[in-house]
Amino acid sequence: MIVKHKFYDECVKKFLDNEILIIGTFNPNIQNNEANFFYGRNRNYFWKILPELWNEESLKGKDINIKKNFLEDKKIAITDLILCIEMKESQINSFKDDNISNVKKWNTDNIIDNLKCSNIKKIFFTRKSFNKSTNFLKMEICKIKSYCESNFIKFEFLPTPSRYANEKKIKEWKELIFNDNTIKKLF
Repeated sequence: MIVKHKFYDECVKKFLDNEILIIGTFNPNIQNNEANFFYGRNRNYFWKILPELWNEESLKGKDINIKKNFLEDKKIAITDLILCIEMKESQINSFKDDNISNVKKWNTDNIIDNLKCSNIKKIFFTRKSFNKSTNFLKMEICKIKSYCESNFIKFEFLPTPSRYANEKKIKEWKELIFNDNTIKKLF
């Protein structure tokens, strides 16, 4: 069964005026996916972690327009690496990485094309580690990382916002996002 990204139109949207791009993996458009926006599932703490970096209150569970306003105010764009996958019927209710490995359409080329005409200065991928079940992601994200390195755009891997949010994770996000050791062009 072919499963498209729940926020497909948002994924392929241009991010011309943003300075930060955060890339996730995939949010399936399936019946039991209660997310109202990127990183919107119950076990994901993105909307708690991100606002805290600016000393603002959690947006977890808040209205989508409040989240979009926050992103616009901070010049942050969000997208995902995968646009479409094929899943077995028996996997439909699972959000495990193993179940998204049969990718039918990547967002990689679209992301790189958008970067060519954007103001993005920093890119963050919300996964820091890879294992056998997630190595398929590594090759695609490394294409984006390579483009960034060639074009003096900072690229970092963030700890996943899934499962929990604690002071250590928030501190690491803050250090990575606000560290201005961006790659400088050599003149």
